[in-house]
Amino acid sequence: MPNTINDAIQAYDEIASLYADYNFPKLLQFQLNKFISLLVGKKILDAGCGPGRDLQYFNEEGLDVTGIDISKGMLRECKRRAGIMGLQMDMRKMSFQDNMFDGIWCMSSLSDIPREDSEKTINEFYRILKRGGVVYIAVKSGDGTEIIKKKKYNDMPRVYVYYKQHELEGLLKKKFVIISSNTINDQGTSWVEVFAKKI
Repeated sequence: MPNTINDAIQAYDEIASLYADYNFPKLLQFQLNKFISLLVGKKILDAGCGPGRDLQYFNEEGLDVTGIDISKGMLRECKRRAGIMGLQMDMRKMSFQDNMFDGIWCMSSLSDIPREDSEKTINEFYRILKRGGVVYIAVKSGDGTEIIKKKKYNDMPRVYVYYKQHELEGLLKKKFVIISSNTINDQGTSWVEVFAKKI
């Protein structure tokens, strides 16, 4: 089963516009506002910003937000739709300084990282987050890894890495204190979301 970052880049580059058309209107108001309420400062990272939906919201709320994505296609959509130029960067090894951000928002992007690199990614989040900083991670709930083709994305195959709530909590507990953790259902899709803090 292909599960490389290069596969993800190719898929997202090819479907960037379709993905943005479908996902841009779906703002997660409650989660975004809870995340903002937990921040002690205004400097945040949108890790895997895609077409910039959440990046735009944070910017409009007066936060100093940086967006990264590994897909050039998604970054083009981000610039076009949100008016913000994100940085092309791999979450597993980011070029940011230590203790740089007050918060990290990671909506659905950890599901694109091969499972064997998930701990490395969490360690990077810890490294660049300031003490007292907050991280939000949401992933699709389930077991294993799956290749999914959706008609709305021209049947372009994408690899999803699923997590159970206890798995995501376990990854984060090695470095963070869990603030809250839930499994939620959104229009038939089950998601695990965790808010955590660096101490």
